[in-house]
Amino acid sequence: MIEVEHKWIKEIPVLHVYDATHATEKLPTVFFYHGFQSQKELYLPYAYLLAQRGMRVILPDAGMHGERYADESETEQAIYFWDTVRENIDELPILRDALDAEGLIDTSRLAVGGFSMGAITSYGMLAQYDWLKVGVCLAGSSYYGHFAKTLAEGVMKQGVEFPFDVDARIRELAPYDLSAAPTKLKNRPLMIWHGKADDVVPFKYSEKLYEVLVEEDMSDNVAFMVDEKAKHKISIEGMLAGVGFLEEKL
Repeated sequence: MIEVEHKWIKEIPVLHVYDATHATEKLPTVFFYHGFQSQKELYLPYAYLLAQRGMRVILPDAGMHGERYADESETEQAIYFWDTVRENIDELPILRDALDAEGLIDTSRLAVGGFSMGAITSYGMLAQYDWLKVGVCLAGSSYYGHFAKTLAEGVMKQGVEFPFDVDARIRELAPYDLSAAPTKLKNRPLMIWHGKADDVVPFKYSEKLYEVLVEEDMSDNVAFMVDEKAKHKISIEGMLAGVGFLEEKL
């Protein structure tokens, strides 16, 4: 039986999904992150499929989302998008250490994944933490600097003023920018999925990253899956491919 447990790890609300027959075992674990203006509950289908295959899954809510939503406006969520991404990244060791203290995870078999903002988060985590073994990034961008500037320009065109120096804030993203130092991937297994017709996170970011990894001779463990027609929505085929990739590589 697949169990779904709601719990708080420190100040972070999560859904903990696992096969009850292995409830107290140290299992390979996937931290899976939701997209912008979404929440953890909407990604339970991924968690269920992964738990069926023997993995423990943690679905956190990002700041300003789900149970951490505090009546922020859509504009506020957009302005602080990258702060939310960075907070996700910085909180991952908290989640890992708490679960490790409970004896629930195999720390040599940890993976991250996500869709859209969750995929962007996952790229940053792979850049920061070499103890992660596998990544699955669905419709995301590892090009933090370029994409941050593009998003900021779009918000400003709507007449919104940022309450901070945008250029300075973008420079602060450098340590999380996998595209700036692709060798940080260290040949770890990575699945990239993206729809060519994506009108939210441009497909070009995934295409460029894959090209760079090929040029750097780092593509042996990279699966690049392109959906010729998909917009900013993961297909069933993409979801199942991501689940299969994690099952194989983790």
